[in-house]
Amino acid sequence: MIHLLCLVLGSAAFAALALSMKRHQRDLAGRALTERESRLARIGGWTLVALVLGIDAGAFGFGYGLIAWAGQLTMGAWLNVAWLCWKTSPSRKAR
Repeated sequence: MIHLLCLVLGSAAFAALALSMKRHQRDLAGRALTERESRLARIGGWTLVALVLGIDAGAFGFGYGLIAWAGQLTMGAWLNVAWLCWKTSPSRKAR
């Protein structure tokens, strides 16, 4: 259950980090965010990354926790890349 929680939090972290980037804001939010909103998304994303590390280190110890953290963040990043590719695909926009 810890793995699923960390995977969801890691995906949310990368979604927030993507939202903080100007090139993804129109795709994700439908509009350009203000500088304050972008900064809050960036801070929230990095906070979630640190939170996932804390959960993994607490659940599995620091050594195995780092390995689980790296794997869960990799999967979370992959899910976000796949979602952004699907959301911005030309065939989807033609509909």
